[in-house]
Amino acid sequence: HPSAAAASKKGRQEEASLLLRHPPLQPVPSLHNNAGMPVQSLLGDKPKLVFHAAMMVIQNFGFFTMYYDIWGDTSGEDICDDTRFAVAFMAMTCFAVAFLCVGMAFGGYTDDPVVFTLYWFLHLVGGACYTACTILIPLERWSDNGKKCAELNKTNGDRLELVYIMHAALYLVYVGGMLSITYFSYVKATFFKSKFEAGLLRA
Repeated sequence: HPSAAAASKKGRQEEASLLLRHPPLQPVPSLHNNAGMPVQSLLGDKPKLVFHAAMMVIQNFGFFTMYYDIWGDTSGEDICDDTRFAVAFMAMTCFAVAFLCVGMAFGGYTDDPVVFTLYWFLHLVGGACYTACTILIPLERWSDNGKKCAELNKTNGDRLELVYIMHAALYLVYVGGMLSITYFSYVKATFFKSKFEAGLLRA
């Protein structure tokens, strides 16, 4: 009957329009369906990844500029060779990890296991150099030659001392940033599955 067919067609159109305005809820993704993609961050954790990456960039680039200036103002005398090496090593390390930490956080933010893994290991190398410099700088600055070198430019020697104190005081902040990015990007989804899936349900 024409009227029945028209009513049926109108009903289907209204149903389609309703679905477009209010799409059905999608099932919550299960961690077990992502076994091949352990790099996965919750929506609520993504701003935390941005925050920690920004903090690490500010810290690392700041130390890069400070140590770079100290390197340039350190005397060229042979007695300063070890001091110059230590501060130059730290300056270049800080420059490298300043952008490597962003790549690591970006991989976690986008749930990209290739990007995250690549930058995580590259940053790990940079972090190892950062740790080595944290030990090397005071050994050279307060060695016999380091003290004599500082006397050649007392202002620069004092500046190195103060910058290193700040560097050492903030070392665990740097480590904490890397661990936090690793936790929100990989560890939480891999080793704390119940907490991660509870977060998916709340999202």
